[in-house]
Amino acid sequence: MGDSRKLSFSAHQQTGSDAYRDLFYQYHGRLVLFAHKFTGDLQVSQDIVQDAFLKLWKKSPSLASFEVPRAYLFQSVKNSCLNHIRHIKIRHLAESQIVSQLAEVEKELYLAQDDPLQSLLEQDVQRKIEEIVQSMPEKCREVFLLSRTEMLKNREIADQLGISVKMVEKQISKALLMLRTNLSEYFSVLLFLLLHKN
Repeated sequence: MGDSRKLSFSAHQQTGSDAYRDLFYQYHGRLVLFAHKFTGDLQVSQDIVQDAFLKLWKKSPSLASFEVPRAYLFQSVKNSCLNHIRHIKIRHLAESQIVSQLAEVEKELYLAQDDPLQSLLEQDVQRKIEEIVQSMPEKCREVFLLSRTEMLKNREIADQLGISVKMVEKQISKALLMLRTNLSEYFSVLLFLLLHKN
């Protein structure tokens, strides 16, 4: 069956865009399902497949240089899925480190109740965090609070709000970036106090 597919496609290669269109209709759905097995996110899978077809078209609009474009597409989609997964893992690690850092600072502050300076700083930091959270865009704030206070997983937040997991990840990243940016001056002061306390 593989040989007949190759011959059938070769007969269309001379038409360029027609062959590309036939290839798209024949494999788009299969590739999306294939990508979904890796990503677990339909929107991400569709984007990855779309990019694979665009890369194929840019490499050879006539497809004449590809003996088996099907193999190229599946390999391209697989590689992109693996890259996406690696990127997500790295981003989640960075986000968890920020959350952990915030939690550690809060814990240290609450344990240092005998230090009036830290007590005042604790109130200031807490007030600043609340201000930052309130200044977040509505959807961003809603997602962040569900993650931070309700301790819901990204999939649970997505299901509750009727949005994609990718959108949840995007909003959490935006919230953490706002916190990191606006609390940067506090982290340096807190670090100094923690290192020099008795």
